[in-house]
Amino acid sequence: MSGQPGAPEASGTDVLPGSRSALDPDRAIKPGRHGLSPETVAVIQRERLIDAFVQVVSERGFAHTTIGRVTEAAGVTKKTFYAHFRDLDDCFLAAYRRGMDILLARMTEAYNAAPTWPDGVHAALRTMLAVLAREPRFARAALVEASAAGPRVRRARIDDLARFRVFFDAPSLPPVPVPVVDAILGGVYSAIHVQTERGRTDELPLLLPSLTYFVLLPLIGREAASPYLSET
Repeated sequence: MSGQPGAPEASGTDVLPGSRSALDPDRAIKPGRHGLSPETVAVIQRERLIDAFVQVVSERGFAHTTIGRVTEAAGVTKKTFYAHFRDLDDCFLAAYRRGMDILLARMTEAYNAAPTWPDGVHAALRTMLAVLAREPRFARAALVEASAAGPRVRRARIDDLARFRVFFDAPSLPPVPVPVVDAILGGVYSAIHVQTERGRTDELPLLLPSLTYFVLLPLIGREAASPYLSET
């Protein structure tokens, strides 16, 4: 399919923040001579902190998330936290950006493999809903708790919604005004947000037919969009 959007590359080992326990024994750093370079230790500690942050914020809410709770969940000290992040917002921003990069990369891969633009939209939405359903911690952190975070995190969310405009840039599609694209994206975001805030993340894939129809209807018309209401 031509007019394919670009996105950060994702490897097969990429997982969304919060999907792994920070205290998994396989991620532990043995005391004493462990044979790991300082750089490797730093990467492991940072990743554990990011996973721990998403775990804590998804369970307690951002308002009740503290650095102490994050470091306890990560199995590291507060000194280690401050070696990687300035504050909780800084940690939130790292988790959010990493997760959204991975999500967008997976959506782009599905979009690019589709034969037509409508099929690409359908495939990208299916991928997004499936990924968020499998990763409820990240979904809650990114879609619900980001509203309670500081201005840098809220700004990142706005910027990331703009990144999804690229899915509307296809040769087969007449130019769509940016406000129209943003209104469509806002509607999709709102539907997913409501489902996630209600604690029904596992049911997100059920939104696929309706959301695909919602996106396509104003751009290709009722007749062309209607078949997607029965697609899964």
